[in-house]
Amino acid sequence: MTTTAFLQDTLKLTAHPLQRAGAYAIATLAKVSNPETITGDQFHAVVKRMIDDLITTSTITKGQPGWYLLGVSEVLWPNSPLHYKSKRTPEVITAWRTCPPAEKWPGVPCTLCGRPAAAWYGKRDIPLGASIEHRNTTAPDHEGTPLCFPCVTSFHALPYACTAGSGLLNGIHTWDEKFMARITRSEVHDNLQGMITRGDLGGGGTFAIEFAALKALRWWDHRVTAGVQTLQFSNYNQDQKFQSEVIEQPLAEWLRSTVRSTDRRTGFRYLAQAQATAKVSGLRMLAWRAFHQPEQIPSRAIGWMRDQILNPPKQAALGSIPASVPHLAPLIRSYLTEVLHVLESDVAHVVAVARRVADVVADDDKRLKKFTVATRRPNDLKAWLKAEIADWSRKRPADAENDSFISVRQWRVLFDSGNASWSARELLFVATFEELATRGAKVAAVEEGTSDEDFKTLDTDDQD
Repeated sequence: MTTTAFLQDTLKLTAHPLQRAGAYAIATLAKVSNPETITGDQFHAVVKRMIDDLITTSTITKGQPGWYLLGVSEVLWPNSPLHYKSKRTPEVITAWRTCPPAEKWPGVPCTLCGRPAAAWYGKRDIPLGASIEHRNTTAPDHEGTPLCFPCVTSFHALPYACTAGSGLLNGIHTWDEKFMARITRSEVHDNLQGMITRGDLGGGGTFAIEFAALKALRWWDHRVTAGVQTLQFSNYNQDQKFQSEVIEQPLAEWLRSTVRSTDRRTGFRYLAQAQATAKVSGLRMLAWRAFHQPEQIPSRAIGWMRDQILNPPKQAALGSIPASVPHLAPLIRSYLTEVLHVLESDVAHVVAVARRVADVVADDDKRLKKFTVATRRPNDLKAWLKAEIADWSRKRPADAENDSFISVRQWRVLFDSGNASWSARELLFVATFEELATRGAKVAAVEEGTSDEDFKTLDTDDQD
């Protein structure tokens, strides 16, 4: 079998996220949408381009425009010729990135795709692709990992698929193939610009990769069919790292949906504002929580909304509901049902209780505030409901739908359903204010939501 014949098979997508990221980068450079449709000629052209890019950056001093690719290469392949000034010659770089002749192939299958391997490869070519406990250094008396040339070239393409920041390479991966192609096109576009203009590996801001994933989701105009994974890694000799976090498909699709309608877009601005900390903007904090603490997103939003209700601005009309509530409450409810999967039967029970609560607090500002405070703690909410049950029994309206303020089943949903009760109580708070808004409760003047500077980036149409 000749090398040329083998390369006609070109790329195959494997189960390795970093190989897939590199393969999609090669596809972007070849100007095709699917890596597996690349022809042998297109593949050769991309390999040559990547070699030429390395040769160009090899002579540039740190801090000067164009050094970026050399810096990334040293993070990815610290034992390669690029790491040693005396070896940064066009001939050595070209030899490093050229497929060995077929007669020198080891006669074993590629570890990733099963086709004939072109050579044994180690740290000089393969980035750390698992936790720190599974280093990719070649053990003594071991020849390395067998890979075919297209698969190892996919690893070589990672500087185009992943962006550097704070000494790490940051990438995004998903099993939704169309979305993966879209994400990678955007990353390649940005990295090609960086290879021309950047002279360092900094930039990106706080939680850069999580924020990039959030941007990608909100720019995508098709349903997301798989989760979204962040990849952060370094192959540097003194400080190898690998970290991966995942947004599951329901949350990924929910985040994408927040830009699909005017109501959700408005609510999303308030949701982001609610996530902010003293040092991190709301959008970036929201992006980080989506990957690391997704269950905290509605809790933070409800806590923020509760504070607005209990501590309204001085100019707010007496007894008015903050302007954020009619937009934020339905968004939180959708999060609880679509992402945290509160059961439909439980939703119906909670909504019924919310309507009853609205009956007694709608025209009583003091009662409304007591309910709002009580929702902070389960025992306080129990005490408030027990007092209302007793009061309802004495003063129940003649046209009330049933004899009880809250049924035994509804009580159990709120307090006796284990972890599900937490979501049910969050939903009760939200559903009550949704009901009040529906009934025409007085709402404060419309606010702008958030002045988060990151929204300027998030709301700008992607250009690539």
